[in-house]
Amino acid sequence: MAYLFYYCILLPISWLPLPILYGIGRFFYWLGYRVLKYRREVVYGNIRGSFPDWTEAEVEAQVEKFYRYFFDSLAESIKMFSISEAEAVARCRIENPEILEPYAEVGQSVIICGAHYSNWEIAAISFPSQFKEMTVAAVYSPLKNETLDGLIHGNRRRTGVHLISRRAVDEYFEEDPVSPAVEFFVADQSPSNAAWNKVHWTHFLSRTTSFVMGPERYAVRNNRPVYYVVLRMVRRGHYVARLVLITDDPRSTEPGFITESFARRLETEIERDPTPWLWTHRRWKRGVAPEATAALEGKDWIAGEYSR
Repeated sequence: MAYLFYYCILLPISWLPLPILYGIGRFFYWLGYRVLKYRREVVYGNIRGSFPDWTEAEVEAQVEKFYRYFFDSLAESIKMFSISEAEAVARCRIENPEILEPYAEVGQSVIICGAHYSNWEIAAISFPSQFKEMTVAAVYSPLKNETLDGLIHGNRRRTGVHLISRRAVDEYFEEDPVSPAVEFFVADQSPSNAAWNKVHWTHFLSRTTSFVMGPERYAVRNNRPVYYVVLRMVRRGHYVARLVLITDDPRSTEPGFITESFARRLETEIERDPTPWLWTHRRWKRGVAPEATAALEGKDWIAGEYSR
């Protein structure tokens, strides 16, 4: 069934010109937002809680803007199943890939932290050819349907991305890479284990929020410089990325610095333009550990525990 869906529906649709896909996306915007109200309460609650000073009219306007962008990005993501690498690069370029060349010259891998902001799917297709002499690796969460997961996995690999299942991240970092790698983490997901001493707690978008510390842990253990990737839409269907250094000496940082720096940069991007963040995600579904609330009193953030 998964093969039938992919080869008879998803892939042929992806061959359509992007303007037609946008038109289909507008129909699903009307259906999902106006009729079915897909996760409307989640989106509204997330935006209302993140911007408590906004009026109801401002929240409603932002909710609608998000859904318009959400279904546009869905149309773009479908296009990624057949888009050429050259067109993907033309639509999503990196402003400063040369900033990583000194690391490539000495065989040093680098961790890059990103988020569910703008269209990360086109970034995955377009980035590999823009980093010279470095392999692009990305941590991902496998789908429950193994067949469909394999098909999507294969599409992402066609431009050279090495995918790392989140279940095999430890094994990946225990091995010596054959070549220097650019290792991507999407680090704004809600932690699967919210035990307060294993995550990073901070004030984020007007709320006490937990962040995974995986990227920081691997950076410190494996001495990986860490960058944040700013990904912005410059016009419909076109994006530009820029790499911003968090630290080139992770072992000299205090626990929590890397994760907190990521949170602050992401918050700045969302406050600048809230529309492209994935507001349908239940980011705060696990609530706040009582110990974290008490520990954060009078503090900006507290770091979880991990072995350095």
